[in-house]
Amino acid sequence: MRAARLHAYGPPEAFRIEDVEPGPLRPNDVRVRVVAASINPVDAKIRAGSQRGAIRLHLPVTLGLDVSGEVIEVGPKVSDFAVGDLVMGCPDHRRDGSYAEQVVVDAASLAKAPTSIPLEHAAALPLAGQTAWQCLVPRLSQRPGQRVLIQAGSGGVGHLAIPIAKAHGAWVATTCSEKNHAFVEALGADAAIDYRTHQWWEELSDLDVVLDALGYEERDRALAAVARGGQVASIVTGLPVATERWGPNLGVVAVALGILGFTLRGWLQGKSARTVVKRNQRADLDALARMVDDGTLRPHIHASFPLDGIGEAHTLLESHRVVGKVLVVP
Repeated sequence: MRAARLHAYGPPEAFRIEDVEPGPLRPNDVRVRVVAASINPVDAKIRAGSQRGAIRLHLPVTLGLDVSGEVIEVGPKVSDFAVGDLVMGCPDHRRDGSYAEQVVVDAASLAKAPTSIPLEHAAALPLAGQTAWQCLVPRLSQRPGQRVLIQAGSGGVGHLAIPIAKAHGAWVATTCSEKNHAFVEALGADAAIDYRTHQWWEELSDLDVVLDALGYEERDRALAAVARGGQVASIVTGLPVATERWGPNLGVVAVALGILGFTLRGWLQGKSARTVVKRNQRADLDALARMVDDGTLRPHIHASFPLDGIGEAHTLLESHRVVGKVLVVP
């Protein structure tokens, strides 16, 4: 099969398209013919080497942490899927990923794909959708009417988080550039703040939940903006900056101390300060698929590239001009 292989950390041009043998199938695995993979910011960070202190890869490797496709083989212990099923999910970063024509995934990390959108679009849901879900739903499901800020509302996580929050009865504000205000308002945002001309923390207070997609000083601003008993869920660890400054190993230590300090500051203020790292949960994937099929959630595809265009896809992602998600279609 063809795969985009990374032989050394580096820029987007570091990928090589090669013919490789498909990976072995373990008893609890499913082999998927890849219809599409989506590009996530963490993919670019792994490619550049800034995650190597936390995610240790044996190069060469095939990246890709999102997939949608068709089941073509199941392991002997798999009973939830059959050949021909259309699925979506998150491959394990410790094995070869979805930038390929086939990928092997633990069955527990997969779910049936929604049926109301093209199968390739379902690749935009698993990582970003589960991240948004796990940041918001445990809190928002407690009661409706909570005030929520979602940073970077036109981005991969943000554009899914807005309708998820609205579906759980929240009032939602978001930050994005002015040209994307109509986009986020169509998703359901009640207020859109242009981060280039306005300071959101001067306009919002007494929030119940903040989904922090920026990190650094934004986390403390978010803590100040939530009411006592509120929650900040941050999806940014700061590992790339720490790795550049301290190296891969000390960088991990610095990040761990930063996360601990953030959590402690929240506790001292009577608030919850969480750093959220996505967990693969089939129940969450199933819930996302149901939202898509009942019309309350739609992934937005900014652009699609063939496998040979994987470098261009990463370059586009790192331009920070993407609205929604970027796909690779082998």
